[in-house]
Amino acid sequence: MATLFLISKHFCSHVVPGVSQLFHAHVLPRLRAFSILYLSIVLGLAYLAMIFFSYRRFQALKDQYKWLRLEWKFFNALIKDVKYVSDLGKKVDERAHQLWDSQLRPGAIVQLSDVEKEWVRSIETSVGKAKRRCDTYESLSRRRQFLRWVYSVLMDFRKFRPLENEIEAINDDLVDHLFSKCRKIYGALEWSRSNVRSLQDRPIVEKYPYYYNRAVPPTHSVEEKLKDLINGKPDVVSDSKEDIRYRIEFPVKLLLAFLEDLYGLRMETKTEKAWVELVEETILELQQDLDGIIQIANRMNWIFYIGNWIARRKLKKKYRLYAGMLSALIMHKSVCDFKFIRRDVLKSVHRSPEQQKFPFQFQTTTDDDDISSLLNNFNNQLKQGSDMDEFTQLYKTFERLNKLLMDSKAVEGIKHSRMAWTDQLKIIIKDAEKSLKSYGESSRSEWGENQNKTEPQSKSKEIGRFNMGLRLLGRCIMMLRTEPGEERNSVVGMDEDVHEVISRLITNSENCSTHFIVGMRGIGKTTLAQWVYQHTTIQNHFKFRYWVSLTDHGDEEKNALRKKLGQELMHPSVTNKEKEEGTYKEENDIEEETNREAKEKDYSFKEINDFLKAKKYLIVLDNISSVETLKSLKAAFPESTNGSRIVITTRHKSVASNDENSKQLRLRTKDESLSLFQQMVHLPSDTSDQPELSEAEAQKVNTLARKVVGRCGGLPLSILRLGYLLSGMKNVTYEQLSRVLEHIDHNQTPWSEIVEFNEKDLAPHLKKCLSYFGLFPRDSETSTRRLVALWVAEGLVQQTAAEQEPLESVAKRYLDELISRNLIQEVERKPNGKVKTCGFPSALRDLWLRKFPISTLDGRLNYNTDENDACSTSSRGSSRNLQNLLRSCRNPRSILFFDTREGNKPGEEIGNFLSMGIASGHLLQLQVLDLEHVFRPNLPKNIGELVKLIYLGLRWTYLEEIPSSIGNLLDLQTLDVRHTDIRSLPKSVWKLKKLRHLWMNQIYRSHIKHQRGNSLQNLHTLRGAFIDNESLKAGLGKLTNLRKLELAFQLNLSEQTSLAKSLLELKKLQALKLKSIDEMSRPQDLKATFLSDLENLSNLYLFGKLEKTSINGLPQSLSDLTLSASRLSDDPMPELEKLRNLKCLSLYAGSYIGKSMSCSKGGFLRLQVLNFLMLKELEEWNVVEEAMPNLKKLEIRSCYSLKVPNGLRHLKTLGELKLKRMLVEFTSEIEETKEKIWADFAISPAIIIDEPLSMPNGA
Repeated sequence: MATLFLISKHFCSHVVPGVSQLFHAHVLPRLRAFSILYLSIVLGLAYLAMIFFSYRRFQALKDQYKWLRLEWKFFNALIKDVKYVSDLGKKVDERAHQLWDSQLRPGAIVQLSDVEKEWVRSIETSVGKAKRRCDTYESLSRRRQFLRWVYSVLMDFRKFRPLENEIEAINDDLVDHLFSKCRKIYGALEWSRSNVRSLQDRPIVEKYPYYYNRAVPPTHSVEEKLKDLINGKPDVVSDSKEDIRYRIEFPVKLLLAFLEDLYGLRMETKTEKAWVELVEETILELQQDLDGIIQIANRMNWIFYIGNWIARRKLKKKYRLYAGMLSALIMHKSVCDFKFIRRDVLKSVHRSPEQQKFPFQFQTTTDDDDISSLLNNFNNQLKQGSDMDEFTQLYKTFERLNKLLMDSKAVEGIKHSRMAWTDQLKIIIKDAEKSLKSYGESSRSEWGENQNKTEPQSKSKEIGRFNMGLRLLGRCIMMLRTEPGEERNSVVGMDEDVHEVISRLITNSENCSTHFIVGMRGIGKTTLAQWVYQHTTIQNHFKFRYWVSLTDHGDEEKNALRKKLGQELMHPSVTNKEKEEGTYKEENDIEEETNREAKEKDYSFKEINDFLKAKKYLIVLDNISSVETLKSLKAAFPESTNGSRIVITTRHKSVASNDENSKQLRLRTKDESLSLFQQMVHLPSDTSDQPELSEAEAQKVNTLARKVVGRCGGLPLSILRLGYLLSGMKNVTYEQLSRVLEHIDHNQTPWSEIVEFNEKDLAPHLKKCLSYFGLFPRDSETSTRRLVALWVAEGLVQQTAAEQEPLESVAKRYLDELISRNLIQEVERKPNGKVKTCGFPSALRDLWLRKFPISTLDGRLNYNTDENDACSTSSRGSSRNLQNLLRSCRNPRSILFFDTREGNKPGEEIGNFLSMGIASGHLLQLQVLDLEHVFRPNLPKNIGELVKLIYLGLRWTYLEEIPSSIGNLLDLQTLDVRHTDIRSLPKSVWKLKKLRHLWMNQIYRSHIKHQRGNSLQNLHTLRGAFIDNESLKAGLGKLTNLRKLELAFQLNLSEQTSLAKSLLELKKLQALKLKSIDEMSRPQDLKATFLSDLENLSNLYLFGKLEKTSINGLPQSLSDLTLSASRLSDDPMPELEKLRNLKCLSLYAGSYIGKSMSCSKGGFLRLQVLNFLMLKELEEWNVVEEAMPNLKKLEIRSCYSLKVPNGLRHLKTLGELKLKRMLVEFTSEIEETKEKIWADFAISPAIIIDEPLSMPNGA
């Protein structure tokens, strides 16, 4: 025990201290070092794990952010569009209320219901939240740079989950908004935006429009990467290849094709722009992620399975993300249904109502045949199997989509999309055919139990995939397309004016010249000047352009004018672009001070002159009010030789000193006025627009609309005011139009000005001619032919001793003068551009007739059954009132009847009136009797007692005979029986020695029974006569004063030789129309070789089969030539182009039956108008350089075999190309290649596409 104690004591005293010393010296330090290392390792591993999980969490958050960014950008753009349109709508409403009583105008132009307004406020709130969450994410993303990441992990990690939850909630909220009312909201927005646009001042100057220019790299890049992945290069796709094809590759192809179609298209809304940018961003990010996946697979391929596993896992996540995002983008387009509109400012596209109702029927192509073949094969396999219900339903879907694909050919501008749709449909059909074949084989073979269990699941999955692909394809066909847009703010009726003014401005003349745009207030002078000023050609031609608007208060003091001119030229105001780009800083005091000083500074003409001297400039002086104003400004402009130009707009013709450089604007025609009105107000084109309307009711609305627009007299300002009045209506009703017609006040200021201007300087004879329009009913259309003949008969046309031209030509000059002064409206034009009908604007009529009433036209009466026309002389509507007509004038010199009532009663009443008036002697002084459009008036047999009668108008009366006593009217100069049922005029007509104009009714083969010994020596015009062996032929050669002759005949060639001899006697003939027909009015042989001897002939129309040599000797005097049914087999152009004075050439149906035509260099030197109509055999038309150097208008109609001529690019002066009833293939090629065709043109022509066809009529 003691020993043990000693040993223990010794151990404790000697060993323990040593061990302790050893432990503290060697072991303990090592243990301490080991624990710190261990702890550091543990902490390091934990931090790495946190970084790893933070990275994973952040990647998930990044995917959520991409979703949120997509929704936020889209809805933010939508909100901006709503605010923009609302602001513009308020301005339009304010202007409308200034123009009209608020009680007359029914509503605001931007109309959203309370529910829709609440939706907008709600989405604004959600968009605000989304923006803040996006900012939070981007802040976190910036902190995750490497150095910041290390210390920000702990701080940021706990933020990820709440932010992810918030983003997810906002995303769900935005998606709910998308599907709740987005389509309705956007539809209302689009309607309002279109209406606002239509009511803005023309033109809308979009200084910095956004034209789409693809930012996505070439199409094959991302597509090739997807294809490589699906094909196992690298092998990271296992069992999801088909899913990737259908949910990633397919939508990418379709979207990229659509982007290709959008290239160069102007984005009109923020929503459109945002959607396109989102598509680009999504596809670019997809490509970047694919690159990352491929890099991972390639760099880690040495780890074998693990490398591909990492890449495969990342691909699986990205697949879910991008499949959803691509689907969402297409869904956004589908749900909101916003349009991508293709507009061309100087282009019109019209489609007939039938084409709007029914889809086009197209000729099949190779792709169509391929799809049809695939469908046939698929259908044949279906018939061979059983239990094929799901595949049968799939086949029906294929057929439906194929029909959609065929119908899509009617849509312009989607060439690339249509190709992509076709390819995708083929792929799906082929995949389905393989599946069907596999399923059919498996169902017929011996399968084990396990195989039988898995087969239905595989089939169901494949069919589900096919249906998903077909739904996607169907949605894309319906939604991913551009639409031809009616430009609701275009220059209706100004295409030619724009082309003409620009052509003058860019001519090679180096001397500075002044050009004038003249017209009444509100006719469009400033609008035309703006279109010219903003035109790309002008911007390229003039480096310096200045616009100076002068006040509307007559003459300004010279110093004030000089100061204003100096400010506008030398110190223009800050531009909108500077404000948008932020280069204009409101806080820049120095710049503000400079602007203030510029406003206060006075400028000398020398300063302005020196400023402009070295510049090639275009200056527009808008609204010069007097010659004195112009003279005071001229000192500011240097006499340069660098091609500078000055454009002046003015209401005063006296300001326009140079007629050669003056453009006189005219009032719009009837059709142009209606087109302008329809840009602002929606009218039912058919019952599909307003299903509640019957076809008759829709027609009634349109008829009343024409009447309402007609009251505006073709003045754009008046039409625009009507647009403001009706701007709050989506569907205009008959009652609303009736109310407008009742309250319309015409805005008389422009008209009162025009009356004031012309009251002073209009010649007395023109004043009488203008007042004569007061005899016609209000809002009526009067043919030029009728008006000229009446003016001459009434003695209103004066001819000086020096003038040798016929009175009719003088009368036409009168009419042209009144039209140029904006006193008369051109209501309708002929195909050759000449005025067909004209009218007296209603507001101007009222003002003018107050100062120059009808009573100043002594002895001239009218009878009008329209009770609403207050300017008629009589109180009308019954036989008694007709008798009272003579109370105001017992012995009238002229009576014009305007009675369009149906039935026999009007004819009987007027017949009794004439009979009693003649018998009582009250009508014996009558010189003009116009019964046009009165249904079968009973002409009294004693009409021959009206011996002073000069004019007898019976057109459109449907009379069957005319009394023989007409031969007693020896002073008669004009007899018009066109559009009657009269088959033969009495022989007594030959007694009318003074007869100058005779219009007959060719349709009923009107004859004149020839009376030997008499001839109509003074006859100048004979139209509508029919000749056979027993009629006028023998006496035709005696009508030696004939200027205009229109004949139809049924004669063989030998008999035509005799007729030709008679025609050769007519040396003064200027216009000739010959029709050789058979009993059924079909074309027959026509002899025309004699025409070369008619040296004064300027207008020629030939209908009938011509000999080959007939066109070789046409007179060089021809200016207008029309050939129809000529059956020429040799190209007529080599001969026709030799006609050096030819200005208008029309080749109608059957005139040429060959397949090619050529126009050579130097041919058709003066040709301005060329028309090809129904040349069905014509395939090629070659135009070489310098052919037709002055052609302005070209119309091609119903030439179904014609290919687009290569030589169109040589028609340097072409201003208008009209394509009517041409095949869609032709019009589409023109549309797609127009920029290439006219790339070298300073001004490309206006293209008018009217009623394009899918296939030839009758095919």
